[in-house]
Amino acid sequence: MMLSRRSVMLTTAGVAAAGAGVTTADSGIQGSVEGETDVQTEQALTVTDVGIAGDTDAEFVRVSDDNRSFQAAVELNNGDEVQFSPTVQNSAADKLSAQIAVKTPDVIDVAVGYENDPTEGPGTDNDANVDDANAADGAVKTDKGVFVMKIPGGETGTIRINAELDDTADPGAYNIGVAINPLSSEG
Repeated sequence: MMLSRRSVMLTTAGVAAAGAGVTTADSGIQGSVEGETDVQTEQALTVTDVGIAGDTDAEFVRVSDDNRSFQAAVELNNGDEVQFSPTVQNSAADKLSAQIAVKTPDVIDVAVGYENDPTEGPGTDNDANVDDANAADGAVKTDKGVFVMKIPGGETGTIRINAELDDTADPGAYNIGVAINPLSSEG
C-alpha cells in the first residue's frame, strides 16, 4: 500500500495528537491522587463500637469493614424506641464535620445528637432536629434521615441515634443502616 506525502503527514499528526491526549490523561490522574487531605479525613474517623438500648425484643449489629457504617436489625412493637450509640474516634487533631445518614423504613422516626440524648428521654417526639430546636446536642437535620455535626479533634465520643416506631406501624423486625461520612476537617 502506497501512502502519499499528505497521508503520512496526517497519520503523524494523528499519532502526535493521541500522544498528547495520553499525556493529558496522565497528568489528570496525578492531580486527583495529590489530594491527601480527603484521604486523611476519611481515615481519621472510625466507629469503634455500637451499643443498643431501649425497647427491643431482639437485636443484631454489624460494623462495616471500613469502620464508618453499621447495620442493625431490631424487633420492635408499636411505639417502641431504641437508641443506637456508636462510639466514634476522631484521630485527627482538628474538629471534623461529619454527616450521619440513617436509612430506616418510613414508619420509624429518627433523631441524632452528639454525646447527649437528642430527644431527652423516651416518650418524646423523635422527629427532632427539624427546626434545630435541640441545637444544643450539636446535630442539624439537613434531609430525611441525614444529619450533620462536628466531632472534636483527637477525641473519642458517642453519637446518640434514637429510633422510634410509629404507634400505627406493624410490630416486627426492622433493619436500620447508619453511615458516618466525614465531610471536612476544620483547623
